[in-house]
Amino acid sequence: MTKRKKKKQHWYTTVGAGVLVILGVLLIAGVLLARPAAFPSAQKYGVTFSQPHASGIGLNWQEVYHAILTDLDVKHLRLVAYWNVIEPEEGVFDFTTLDYQMDQAAAHGAQVILAVGRKVPRWPECHIPQWAQELEEKQQQEVVLTMVSEVVARYKDHPALRMWQLENEPLLDFGICPPADAVFLQQEQQLIRDLDPNHPILITDSGELNWWIDASRYGDVVGTTMYRTVFSDKTQKLFHYDYIFPSWMYRLKSRYVGLLRNKDVLIVELQGEPWGTVPFTQMSIQDREASFSPARFEELLRFASRTQLPEAYWWGVEYWYWEKENQGRDQYWEMAKRIFEPVT
Repeated sequence: MTKRKKKKQHWYTTVGAGVLVILGVLLIAGVLLARPAAFPSAQKYGVTFSQPHASGIGLNWQEVYHAILTDLDVKHLRLVAYWNVIEPEEGVFDFTTLDYQMDQAAAHGAQVILAVGRKVPRWPECHIPQWAQELEEKQQQEVVLTMVSEVVARYKDHPALRMWQLENEPLLDFGICPPADAVFLQQEQQLIRDLDPNHPILITDSGELNWWIDASRYGDVVGTTMYRTVFSDKTQKLFHYDYIFPSWMYRLKSRYVGLLRNKDVLIVELQGEPWGTVPFTQMSIQDREASFSPARFEELLRFASRTQLPEAYWWGVEYWYWEKENQGRDQYWEMAKRIFEPVT
């Protein structure tokens, strides 16, 4: 072997060894950062409630909401200002259903994260009223800002309001929505801060598809999704599988956000219902339980606890009630009662 070849081989070996050392250091640092604390803080649990979704699966939404507040005794809620509900006609606002939800939350001592914007929880993500759907993007953004102004002005002094959620996973291209627009997101954020300097802003991001670094540039608190069992329809038979990410990965990412941005992270969507190619109302019991079963409910509760993120909002409370009332299966509702029992 020539000296040149030996030198080149030595250089490759050195670089390769250096890369391995760097990766090893990063891995060790990550594991150390993500190690569970000796005495983890108590985790608070809440739910996301969607009035249109509850109605859409054939339930009396007020009955469901009342049961959440009284039977489950939930004290942490994420509610949604759906644009197509509150402004069915341009410039004509109807806050009847949202007023009821906010007032009932206050009456029962519950705190609310109120999601506002064009892209908010539940498919199709962007709940755009019919009259605004054909507007050019810049025109639509202008009326979105008007709508956000109306919502913030109405609820900024409401006793149930804890914080705002601005949009839903705004930097993730998902749903029937315009492309992500960081410039417009900043405009919305500044508008809320100008109108209401007293309540923090929550910005959400995917727990499995993003690292939260870009999203954490905005808002005061970061919210992550946490979906464990997903599905694939790429084969002849639908099958479900679990994401491989361990609980410490979420903890590690939250520590990085804390170090980098000095912001807290909470679980804003913790999977609590089946997920498939069709709505759960069209699934068999077997298909529903392939994605989300009572045993999986318990497993997800343990998984969320191991992340040590201080709060977790379940996604699927309407499903638990649907199973109890429409299917005669109250396992999920009874399990939820234990989750929301006051800590003594």
